[in-house]
Parts: sequence; structure tokens; C-alpha cells
Amino acid sequence: MEPTPYLVAWLVAVLLAIGVLSWALARYQHNTDMRRQQAQQLLHALHHYSDWVCAQRLTAVFQGEGPDAAAALDQACTIRLAWFPELAGDMAQLLAVHNRLVNFLASQQALWLRDPEHWLESEHDKRFLALWRQHRFSLQALLAKLEEATSVRIHSPASRGESTYA
Repeated sequence: MEPTPYLVAWLVAVLLAIGVLSWALARYQHNTDMRRQQAQQLLHALHHYSDWVCAQRLTAVFQGEGPDAAAALDQACTIRLAWFPELAGDMAQLLAVHNRLVNFLASQQALWLRDPEHWLESEHDKRFLALWRQHRFSLQALLAKLEEATSVRIHSPASRGESTYA
């Protein structure tokens, strides 16, 4: 047997293996980059939503969820669903707190309109802060898992200059 076809066959096989490996590595890198980009968008949406939650303490009249908060939360849910299935439980916890918060604010608004004196005695601020702490706790758990899943550095709220209330 002549060595030239044998060596050519091996050379072609090695080049094919290198091509397949290069393609696989490029695909992996692309997916990793896309997940990081989506993580940044998710982070932005969650912070935008969290800013809305913080603003509710100072709002004189609760006017519902609002289009900005709803859009930010919807964007966060859409990104989580498409790119981060491992965050499902943490996102569900955040949405549960959101529902409790919106229900609380709506019921407090109704109480304020019906009976302002009883509203003053209802410890509105204390109850809001308890819900706000639940929101922060569930948001921090979600962000910690997002950071772990994507290796995207996430800064704490205090380093962003946000208020922590208590």
C-alpha cells in the first residue's frame, strides 16, 4: 500500500475533526455570548420593575400596575422563558410577591377613598415595607441565580445608589 493516500486520508480526517471542533466551539461561544446579552436585558428589566416598586411608597394615588412596570415585568418573563428556564421558581416567587403588592396597594387605595381615618390606622407604610422586603428578597435570590447561571457580574442595589428603605 502506498503511504500517500493513507496520509491524505488521515490529513482530511484531522482537518474535518478540527473543522467540527471549531464549529462546536464557535457555537458554544455564540450561545454563551447570547445568554450574557439576554442576562443584561433581563437585569435591566428587573431593575426597571424594581424602581417602580420603590416608587409606589411615595405615590399618593395608586393607579394600578402602570404600563412601564407591566412592560418591564413582561419583558423579564419573556426573556426568562426563552433563555433561562432554570430561573422559573425564582421568577414565580417574584411574581407572587408582585401580585400580593398590587392587591395590597389596590385595597389600600380603596380603603383610603372609603374611610381615610381607618386607612391612617391601618399601618399602611409598615405593611408596604414588609412587602417591599419580600420583593427585595425574591429579587436578590433571582439575581444571584442569574449571576451564577451566566457569570454576569450583578451589582447590589446599594452600589447602584438605590434606596434600601430599611
